[in-house]
Amino acid sequence: MSKDANKTGETGINVEELYSGTELFLEKNRKTITAVLTGVVGVFVGYFAFNYLYQEPKEKEASIAAIQADLFADIDSVERAVLGNGEFMGYEEIATTHSGTKVANRAHFWCGVYYRDMKKDYQAALDHFQEADFSDEAMSVLVTGSIGDMHVELGNLEEGASWLEKAARASMSSDSKDFSAPYFNLKAARVYTELGNNDKAIALLKSTTDNFDNSVPEFAESEKLLAYLTAKQ
Repeated sequence: MSKDANKTGETGINVEELYSGTELFLEKNRKTITAVLTGVVGVFVGYFAFNYLYQEPKEKEASIAAIQADLFADIDSVERAVLGNGEFMGYEEIATTHSGTKVANRAHFWCGVYYRDMKKDYQAALDHFQEADFSDEAMSVLVTGSIGDMHVELGNLEEGASWLEKAARASMSSDSKDFSAPYFNLKAARVYTELGNNDKAIALLKSTTDNFDNSVPEFAESEKLLAYLTAKQ
């Protein structure tokens, strides 16, 4: 076999030219490649540094700070859990001092419950619910619906109906489907009925009557309101 044949091989590709071209490409783009690889490494290093050197210690500190408030929340003493006292930090203070943690999200939720149910301060409740961000589907649905409720209480019916509908839709794919979907379907339907948007209301009510049986608490009222709105068409 000739020397040239050795270079090209059976495929007809000139191997020496191929390697030379690769080397030339690497040489010409060395700085760019190095910068890209450095950036990738930097992203991974930054991610792990943020999570293990910053976020985890921050979460641990917040969890320790919330021990007493959590105990009061567990025994339904929401006011003490939220306000705290000189001996322990309440959820309201935790939400501020430990902002950006999962504990702060939980704190904001309980603050929302406190201002909604005990103080009837719906704007304060709304502000807290909007800060409560949960990865858990059931809690996320509950927070979304609570935001809708607060908008309705504040007279923002369009906004409230939109959030309640969002909660109803999300409920259909959540673990709390059997409990929360009929509940938020009916709530959203009532607000849309008040707004005169009967088509939206009917669609939400049908979501309950088509997908659930009469064992759910909202079924009978949903069926009754659906019949009323359908008769008006």
